Amino acid sequence: MKHFVLFLCLFIVACKPDIKKPEGDILKIQEITTKKGISLWLVEDDLHPIISMRFAFKGAGGINETPETQGVARILSNTMDEGAADLTSQEFQKTLSDHSVTLRFASDRDNFGGTLKTLNRHQDKAFELLKIAINEPRFDNEPLERMKQANISRIQSSKGDPGWIRARLMNDIIYNGHPYALNSGGTIRTLNTITADDLRAYHKAHLARDILTITIVGNIDAETAAKKVDEIFGALPAGKKNTEKDDFPLQSQGKSFLYKKDIPQSMITVTLPGMDKTHPDYYALRVMNIIFGGGGFGSRLMEEAREKRGLTYGIYSGMTHKEYIDEFSISVATKNETAQEMIDLIREEMIKMPEGVSEEEIKKAKSYLIGALSLSLTSTDNIAHVIQGMNLQEDKQYLDHYTNNINAVTANDIIRVAKNILKPENMVIMIVGQPENIKDVTLLDTLPNVE
Repeated sequence: MKHFVLFLCLFIVACKPDIKKPEGDILKIQEITTKKGISLWLVEDDLHPIISMRFAFKGAGGINETPETQGVARILSNTMDEGAADLTSQEFQKTLSDHSVTLRFASDRDNFGGTLKTLNRHQDKAFELLKIAINEPRFDNEPLERMKQANISRIQSSKGDPGWIRARLMNDIIYNGHPYALNSGGTIRTLNTITADDLRAYHKAHLARDILTITIVGNIDAETAAKKVDEIFGALPAGKKNTEKDDFPLQSQGKSFLYKKDIPQSMITVTLPGMDKTHPDYYALRVMNIIFGGGGFGSRLMEEAREKRGLTYGIYSGMTHKEYIDEFSISVATKNETAQEMIDLIREEMIKMPEGVSEEEIKKAKSYLIGALSLSLTSTDNIAHVIQGMNLQEDKQYLDHYTNNINAVTANDIIRVAKNILKPENMVIMIVGQPENIKDVTLLDTLPNVE
């Protein structure tokens, strides 16, 4: 990809943190408004015969569900490619396979969307299949029941997975009182009640042009891309805005919870309030995280917990961003008898972090982050994924400014962020296992939004 070669060359130079990369377009992103008023971002590549499309309806995800409708968006995403217009499920899937087209829909807590990947010689068929899937999904009984049962089986098997249990309980605790606390994958009860009419109603209520974000990367020109987008999405209703909600504070800060399960290790997650991607200190947080626990074997948490004390095989920190809440979390598994020691260690390292960082730590973290981004842009699919994320954030200059923003982070910036984020008094601790001598925990004995 001609633009990608330029990108790699610039990032190789940029891997030296003391060198500033000149500002300028890394990838030529064209912002296009179609004749029907639909906006899309396009990165052309005439060297490879592949087209990758990502699209999302902002705010159309599980956040719209209630306790009685949990899982509707998930089942909608599972069934929109299971037959459309005059094609049954088997016929639709066979046509995809015969033309080497990949089409998937997905729903998360915030958004509903999908991906399309095709060879450019099959683009007409691929776009036609996407068009009828978007506009004329069938929701026939056989695939609908099959997808419902597949999701119920997934829940049944997950009930024995301590990692899944930990995540389900943590979501219920930190999002208590918000739709994020619901199970976006559905409950056994609600999945059983979902009908084709429910899917049609959700589709009609939440999929509209005004909340549509589209990214296309590959061997297609701007005129053709705009025409195809209008053909695919132009018949959707306009004027729809999903209800916006206020930002939501992390719940149960300063509290610890335990779900007892007879397993040899305790699974521990610590969650703290995070930072929005638009915050001026966001890049300092990225660098701080790599030093603290996000950099694998080079991080402080891994060095202290694994290398020095032998408490775990791995411990990691990271950020999670949702539309209405941002989190910073730490995840680890350790022997039941060392669970309290591990929690104490995490608390100690949080206290130490604002005391200072070395120039060597900063240099390694910056090089890691710069190199990781360049490695994430090694295929048409990956580039489309990154550009779509920028599109959803409305940040066209993200790639162009990324290296300089990372390199601009100073030790004082990292210390300031550590003081604001790594506050032990704000920790929400969730443990699954049989930890010994654990202190000040609230026992939980049921899994909410599962059955």
